[in-house]
Amino acid sequence: MTATDLPPGATARRTTTEPPPRGTTVRPSGAAAGPPTVDVPSGAGAAPTAAAVMDRVREYASGLPARASEIERLGRVPGDVLDGLKATGLLRAALPPSRGGVELTVPHITRAIDELATGDASVGWCAAVALNASLAVVRLRAHAYTELFPDPDLITATVLPPTGQGTRGDGGYLLSGRWTHASGITHADRVMAGFRTPQGVPRVAVFDAAHARVMDTWNTTGLRGTGSHDIEVAGLFVPERHTFGLAPSADRQDPPHLRADNLALKMAGVPLGIARSALSAAREILAARRPALPRPASPADLARAESLIGAADAYVYNTLEDAWAAQEADRTPERGTAALARQFAHRACREAVQLLYDAVGSAAVYTERTPLDRCLRDVITASRHVASAEGVLDAVGDLRLGGDPASPHL
Repeated sequence: MTATDLPPGATARRTTTEPPPRGTTVRPSGAAAGPPTVDVPSGAGAAPTAAAVMDRVREYASGLPARASEIERLGRVPGDVLDGLKATGLLRAALPPSRGGVELTVPHITRAIDELATGDASVGWCAAVALNASLAVVRLRAHAYTELFPDPDLITATVLPPTGQGTRGDGGYLLSGRWTHASGITHADRVMAGFRTPQGVPRVAVFDAAHARVMDTWNTTGLRGTGSHDIEVAGLFVPERHTFGLAPSADRQDPPHLRADNLALKMAGVPLGIARSALSAAREILAARRPALPRPASPADLARAESLIGAADAYVYNTLEDAWAAQEADRTPERGTAALARQFAHRACREAVQLLYDAVGSAAVYTERTPLDRCLRDVITASRHVASAEGVLDAVGDLRLGGDPASPHL
């Protein structure tokens, strides 16, 4: 397969339209009565501010639980749900104002993902991955970025491990390879995929998602709505100007909002949001059954789960706030601390959701009555991500003992 340069304004898969007038409801074209629709957040057409984006995210997230079963069943995020997400302004949150962004801090971005995951884990996960497109704004030349992202709300599936191979073509690379876990590829406009040059140097290629062959591989326990299928391309021409290296150049300093390591930190919001959803559901069920609880230990399990979630919340956000303050003061945050907090959040929230599942008893297995079963499956799947798995503990422990682990997840 070959591809020509993308013309300015080109999009893939689905066309992004302007947000509808304030107060209207987005419904898929031609849809009659069907699943609940998602309201476009109030003030979606106004110039974004950090506070406005966070308010819109909360408003939007409150409507996601009504769509969660549908999202899981479809294995993707429906179009009207995506339109509501775009209208929040979150997808451009890390971008500079010149690109329509508001430069939210990493703690705020993480809290936004947390809010979304409380409503639906797959939406939260896909939003977190889509935010990685912000890397391109500081790595690509301005004209190349504009070619690829004429609309800052275009959605990107990001698979950064350099499993592809690029051979030299006229003015670019002929890209071939297969990538796993391309979250959001079923609704993506662009793909950012890691590859190695003929000299073995890792780079990232950005191309139209329509050029990727999607393999039906995402048959999983949880996070089914992310559509994280494998993708592949063969001999796809990507212009040199549409590729970049992840390492920052020596002659420039990336703003904190756009540092690759900072953008990875937001993933801690996913387990926190899932656990909050489970806690709310279990508390409601148990309160209604208080005269005849399913297990004598149910109240204690509920309280224990709440304490685990609270501990994870405090650890994650205190760590993020400290790291952000250090960067604003032009100091380097302690390496590994945020990774430990993220890994702890996954472990603690997984334990909390299991406690809540057990506390509720047999009612937890009814997937259309309670989100608990989906929450358990989602948090288990999320915790398998390499940036949050148990290997992080080995790397940080080695670091604390004087080692220098090469892990990119610290």
